[in-house]
Amino acid sequence: MMKMTVVFLLVAIGLGNVFAQDANEGATGMAFLKVGVDARAAGMGEAVTAVANNANAAFWNPAGILGAERSNLQLTHNAWLLDVDGQAGAVVFKRQKSAIGLHVQTMGVAGIPVRDLPTDVPLDETSATYAAMGITYARPFGERLEAGLNLRYLFEKIFVYTARGYAADLGLRYHFNPQITVAAALQHLGSMNELRSAATKLPTTFRAGGAYQPAAAFGPATVLLAADLVYPLEENPRVHLGGEAAFHETLMLRLGYATGYEARGLSFGVGIRKTVFRFDYSYSPFDSDLGESQRFTVYLGI
Repeated sequence: MMKMTVVFLLVAIGLGNVFAQDANEGATGMAFLKVGVDARAAGMGEAVTAVANNANAAFWNPAGILGAERSNLQLTHNAWLLDVDGQAGAVVFKRQKSAIGLHVQTMGVAGIPVRDLPTDVPLDETSATYAAMGITYARPFGERLEAGLNLRYLFEKIFVYTARGYAADLGLRYHFNPQITVAAALQHLGSMNELRSAATKLPTTFRAGGAYQPAAAFGPATVLLAADLVYPLEENPRVHLGGEAAFHETLMLRLGYATGYEARGLSFGVGIRKTVFRFDYSYSPFDSDLGESQRFTVYLGI
């Protein structure tokens, strides 16, 4: 029993260091829910509460799925830090006066050595897996206000221990005019059952932000600017800034910056759009020899 307790604690602490790379993080579990999902958002520094307007809005602000031009499907691969990988998929179906979508997100790490004493040869290898899947619904209220709701099933497994739970996200978007949008979302409201001996606390987070798109283009490029305040309720607030320049609506270049983090700041991204297909890529370097995160997203209009 003592061996199992030591192994479990070592695995949990190690994963906490991988997912939470900042001094003020770690008060909650399921930290993978705070890891940015899609490449467009990551390239813009995750300043997307008011920007997200397609299937991937389910991961940021559920009200945003109403902004989709058409029904669409998106798939993302996230090569996160160290040996941690994440996958995500989302689909949204546009209706005349509403939108409904489905989404799933997973993240995990394999090959974790199991030891009960300091040694070069581990006793065994184990893994950890985290997952969230759910349904998103959004509808307008009047001509300017949009509201959305996520309902999610959550799962985690560390070593041989598993836990399940449920969560909800609430989101709003308000369009002052075609150029200015403001938005807010409250994420990860819910609970988990016990993982071995204690229940994991969810990272409840408040997001608020705005987006501005000048009416006039700058030569061949249209520009989008965004800013977010992100406040995980158990941690310190952070500010995210981002911008996107779309050249001839085909090539998108993105730049973002996030404050309040110990190990990361700048992020970069690029996107290519062709009719109903789009490919997005983002690169986010980390300090302290942690490496970098790269995300790849494919969008398909359906």
